Amino acid sequence: MKYLILIIICVIIQSCGSDCTNVYFTENDKTWFNNYEAGNKLIFKSQLNDFDTIFITNKITKEPKGECNPFVSNFDKEFARIDYKIKKDTFNLVEDYFVQINANEKLDDSSPVIRLLNLEYSNYNHYLPKIETSDLNSDWKNVYTFNKDNCPYSNLNGKFGLTEFQWDKYYGLVSYTNDKGEKWILIKKG
Repeated sequence: MKYLILIIICVIIQSCGSDCTNVYFTENDKTWFNNYEAGNKLIFKSQLNDFDTIFITNKITKEPKGECNPFVSNFDKEFARIDYKIKKDTFNLVEDYFVQINANEKLDDSSPVIRLLNLEYSNYNHYLPKIETSDLNSDWKNVYTFNKDNCPYSNLNGKFGLTEFQWDKYYGLVSYTNDKGEKWILIKKG
């Protein structure tokens, strides 16, 4: 009987529930995922003539519909995730998510989670590295450099030895470097 009363009270509380607020991406938020579509292929070449290919395997976007669980949050946030697979020649290295982002309920710009091989940038303080112009390509004018100093996770998916990757606000991933100094640069996106 006590459990029945508890269940009834919970149902009443949930049904009375407070307002659910839809939270949408800012235009700046969209730059983290609008540059990729499922089926895209990115080709990178290192200074040692080593080629890597990244395939965008999936892109998921979810718009808010006003469906909240009041026990968890009063916000229904817009969400996006991009999945990828990376190959060296014919060898599959890893399949994982590439970019993941939720709209910020404070209506500020959101901070993405970006994962490449063993490095993951995820900062919930919404701090991003300083934007710089790349010295690799004059078109890359809005580049963030993510490395072991600002990536809280650097040992994911095995030991690939990545120490840094660069992400342009409009072009996406443009380069990455391993612990031996080998640097791969985007040469083709299609």
